[in-house]
Amino acid sequence: MRYMKNLPKTDEKLREKLLSEGWKKIREPRSLGLAILLSFPLALLFGGLVLWLAYILRPSLFGVFATNSLEITLKFNLQSLLFVLSIYGYMFLHELIHALFIPNFYQSDRTFFGINGLFGFVFTTEPIKKGRFLVISVMPFILLSIIPLFLLDLLGLLNWYIVGLCFINATGSCVDFLNMFLIGFQVKRKHSIINNGFETYFSPTKEYNE
Repeated sequence: MRYMKNLPKTDEKLREKLLSEGWKKIREPRSLGLAILLSFPLALLFGGLVLWLAYILRPSLFGVFATNSLEITLKFNLQSLLFVLSIYGYMFLHELIHALFIPNFYQSDRTFFGINGLFGFVFTTEPIKKGRFLVISVMPFILLSIIPLFLLDLLGLLNWYIVGLCFINATGSCVDFLNMFLIGFQVKRKHSIINNGFETYFSPTKEYNE
């Protein structure tokens, strides 16, 4: 796995090679900005799911919303700084979890990671089976947004600080879920996919092996 400052651009030679071998391009957004826009409803859905689970597990956290008046005070102090740093730490863990489920990610010279402004990313041009791709996409949401709620509630440590991190990770997973839906509906079981910049291709037969 190698570091990369920006997401790799589409490789024209790889595109021609894939098309000549019978690979097919899936229907998907043409840019990250458009993907984020289209996945916004998913951000609301899964962010809402986290808040709903937090309410089910610890209703007392939401007691402040039951008062007749709600006063919001913003304070910028060391605790606020630590929360911002925690968001970046969570973002790093999110991408690391993606990488851990990529086959042979550590030895692969076709797998990249990086941070571009407020966004981290892990990217690979290795061929990946559909099932593995779905696992790679969903695991950061499960491990960083769902399991912490149940585990820390069991330990009596669930608070708004943790709920906030889980919520941010859930909303930030919206593009992952969009990709899951695109792959889930367009690629048949056991077929492989390959990413080429912002383009994604799937193999013509499930017997494909590189």
